[in-house]
Amino acid sequence: MAELVFFRRGEEVLRFNLDEKRVVLGRGERCEVVIPDPEVSRQQVAVSVDAGGAKATDLSGKGTIVSGKRISTEVALGDGAEIALGQWKAVFRTARRDEAEATHVEQAKTQVAPLPSPRVVSVQVRVRTGTKEKVHRLSSDSFTVGKDPGNDLVLDDKFTSGRHLKVARRDGYFLVADQGSTNGTWLGNARVHEAEVPLFSTIRVGEAQLTIEPSGSGERREAYCGIIGDDPSVKQLAELIEKVAPSSAAVAIFGESGTGKELVAKAVHTRSTRKDRAFIPVNCAAISKELIESELFGHEKGAFTGAMTANTGAFEEADGGTLFLDEIGELPLELQAKLLRALESGEIKRVGAPRPIQVDVRIVAATNRDLLQSVKRGEFREDLYYRLCVIPLHLAPLRSRRGDIAAIAEHFVKAFAPKGQDVRFTAEALHALSDHPWPGNIRELRNAVHRALLLRKGPYIDKGDLTFDVARPASGAEPGPSLEAGDDGQPLEARLQAVEKQLILATLRKHDGNREKAARELGVSRSALFKRLKDWGITHSDE
Repeated sequence: MAELVFFRRGEEVLRFNLDEKRVVLGRGERCEVVIPDPEVSRQQVAVSVDAGGAKATDLSGKGTIVSGKRISTEVALGDGAEIALGQWKAVFRTARRDEAEATHVEQAKTQVAPLPSPRVVSVQVRVRTGTKEKVHRLSSDSFTVGKDPGNDLVLDDKFTSGRHLKVARRDGYFLVADQGSTNGTWLGNARVHEAEVPLFSTIRVGEAQLTIEPSGSGERREAYCGIIGDDPSVKQLAELIEKVAPSSAAVAIFGESGTGKELVAKAVHTRSTRKDRAFIPVNCAAISKELIESELFGHEKGAFTGAMTANTGAFEEADGGTLFLDEIGELPLELQAKLLRALESGEIKRVGAPRPIQVDVRIVAATNRDLLQSVKRGEFREDLYYRLCVIPLHLAPLRSRRGDIAAIAEHFVKAFAPKGQDVRFTAEALHALSDHPWPGNIRELRNAVHRALLLRKGPYIDKGDLTFDVARPASGAEPGPSLEAGDDGQPLEARLQAVEKQLILATLRKHDGNREKAARELGVSRSALFKRLKDWGITHSDE
């Protein structure tokens, strides 16, 4: 599998596997890799990999420097090609590395001296005796070890004294003090009476080995089809997927943006009898109204201007497998009728084709909208709603499962950290992650980890390395504009302008910054909306 490796001042800070056909790099929060640099456009460059090779396509309109040359369209990427991204550069690598490349990478890395172990939220001691192992969790900054029952950690070992040793946490280190034991306390081959040791140190007491580590280390978090978490809502979701996956009934996934709806859809497919057939995702909001019908159902040669060849649609590609329709609430009304017919009859007709063809497709749909409200407003067909919602799955937002935040963040660090580097969070960073409201859910958390890996100065991610996406209201309930007079003495016109600005920004947040949708809801033209934003100075420099 090909990958992008990111460097900052010669140090490798992030790696990203190109397991998707198209990956977008840029400053915008919806990019696959978010680059926290004002010189980088919100969408700077796309990297695409397929059977024909890899290529980079400029999306900024200002050009992207690839291997020292500024490109304005697209260019093929060879092994080792470099993409300049402000303070960072991304190096494209094919799946296979030869020894010369590996040597080059090692020379490019900046040697970073190990930092002292940070203070961690809680500590555990892993006790190994022969082939047996158990974990003892600690709730205080110090603990005693010995044979007597009064110790915090009691060892049933004939070579251990009644009160053998004491360990106390001191500013990132651990002070190990032997309490006059008969057989001694050992670090490696050295007997110690008092010593300062970092995390992950192993102390030998009698026949037991004690390793000091952060709580949760070494535990196997069995991710269910890539879904990580111990929250009851996650376990309930996994149980429901197990029950419904073997059937062919349509599944509707409801959840806020960034909660991992596609991951759940893949889990439904993976646990079904169709797992060996195709899983085809289609984002209904990312395709223009003019092309969405062809994207779903395909078209014949000459069916419309530009149709130079016949093309199979998503339904045909997913024949025998699963079709995932993301953002189903954005599907135009005229296409909803055709989708309903396809679901009920199993027949589709390419654009320009004389007769329909039969397909066997399971539909999994997803939306962050309240479809019942869309039905009441006449924006979504009621019959299609009930045809899709045979089995509804509801995803909890990240803010309601805070106990999983650290585990998900650590999963992302392991996935994106450079090979051979053991990158960890400090306690302050974990507290900051836990306290953040995560309006963008797991997608925002992934972006925060990307940025932290790019910004860190060593093997630890500290609180100062974390930056968060622009805050949005955590729930669907937007704070309504207020016309109540305040004590600021503002004239009515100024207060009305403030209310207008608050309403427009709230609508933009509701639609994740999509101006076309916001303008449609507000009942104004897109150009009028853009003019308002420009007057307020909140457009982007690349616009």
